[in-house]
Amino acid sequence: MAAIAASHAVSHVQNLIQRLQLGDKRLLLAVSGGADSMALAYIASRAAGPKNCIAVTVDHGFRPESAHEAAAVGRFMQKLGIQHEIRRLKWEKVQRPPVQRLEEVARQRRYTEIGNVCQTYQVSTVLTGHHSGDQAETFLFRFIRHSGIHGLSGMSLQTALPFALPAADNKTPVIVRPLLDFDKRTLYSICKAGGIEWFEDVSNSDTRFKRNMLRQIISEADDDDRLPFNASSLLKVRKAMQGHREAIDRGLARLLDKHATVRADLGVVELAAGTDGQQLPRWASNSAVRERALASAVGWVNCKDHPPELAHLRQFEQSIVSFYKARKAGASVAQASVSTAGVTMLPPTARHGWLFCRQRPRAGEIQITKDLALGTTALWDGRLLICVRAKPGHSVSEAVTWRVYSQDAAMYKWADQLLVHRRVCRQTRRLADMHQAVLAVQPIISVKLAPDAQSSLVFAFGSACAESLTATDLDISIRAVRGTDLVARN
Repeated sequence: MAAIAASHAVSHVQNLIQRLQLGDKRLLLAVSGGADSMALAYIASRAAGPKNCIAVTVDHGFRPESAHEAAAVGRFMQKLGIQHEIRRLKWEKVQRPPVQRLEEVARQRRYTEIGNVCQTYQVSTVLTGHHSGDQAETFLFRFIRHSGIHGLSGMSLQTALPFALPAADNKTPVIVRPLLDFDKRTLYSICKAGGIEWFEDVSNSDTRFKRNMLRQIISEADDDDRLPFNASSLLKVRKAMQGHREAIDRGLARLLDKHATVRADLGVVELAAGTDGQQLPRWASNSAVRERALASAVGWVNCKDHPPELAHLRQFEQSIVSFYKARKAGASVAQASVSTAGVTMLPPTARHGWLFCRQRPRAGEIQITKDLALGTTALWDGRLLICVRAKPGHSVSEAVTWRVYSQDAAMYKWADQLLVHRRVCRQTRRLADMHQAVLAVQPIISVKLAPDAQSSLVFAFGSACAESLTATDLDISIRAVRGTDLVARN
């Protein structure tokens, strides 16, 4: 039976590779050492060929035995003929987060390292070993967080790799989850039949972590038909939610093409306010579509790798509905902004519709980037891709480096310079239509002409704070990591 399951899995992944037109591309395999990812490597080596695969193991360094396990994964990859890399995370005492946030931060750093490997090898497709049990956990996890249809539709087959820079084709790498139709028991049986050693992470049984607790609940329900949260039931509901989401998304994409504007250089989404200011605009006239439109705008702005919670969407929704009710009743509306889920929603004015921008960060929340060489692209604040390079035909010293600051951090260094520059920009109408909340979350870029230079060129709001010959030699590009597609997949 295990041999049949392995053959079926290989055939399934081969068909998927063909359908997604990945046959001529190298694939990066995320292999932790668990049974699911070791089975993935075994299956992918036969479906795509070992020479078309690279494997990466991210060693979080939380357990003494993790380095040994990563090395053992490397030996198995060598046996399969797959090139293998180990990336070890380093944790300073001040960096290590509390246990409540450990999973979240570790996941972010893991995906960042996987993205770095994509950059190194110019790979744009990452295969992960997510299986049907993970899908059931994700559904239940989002259910208890009160997610809407978007979240309850679960993990998609494909999604953008979080926290990753674009590859050589200027596209953000994608995650593909080829094993979502297979359960954990099947993957265990494939490993056993293939003589594949795997490792059980003891931290997976620590129920202080919410996902581990949910996994235990599902496992107990699978063993007792009287308990409600068994994987089969959860997956049936998830599949129904996926069908609803896909139907809504087809109409939503057409609607947003007409009623949404994406400012990829600012990380801002604008949803139309309507024609008369009293009736709900078309994107908000139906509650289900309104929820998905808001989820799309909020998810695009905050760039999180999970959909926004329903409770957060309700805050935005209530504010919008109240605004139009008051307008229709003839009441004067002094609408305040709404900030939640890392996003601020600004009410419409004569100049703009509903604006969604990044919520003002807490002090120290956004780290200053290290010195970067010209031509380097940096992912800043998890949402904006920034590159400083010499303009074509212009010569700039290779000693030039640059950094990116948040507004608050930059104000400590260049307050007078930035305030004057902002005033000049407003007078020249360059910033006339830009709301203060949008300005407050824009990056400030400093360019140092030499390692020992005492002063820097400062660029803000699309131009240099002080004109100079070097400033005119530089080209600075800023664009959203999510591109311009609002109806994204998670």
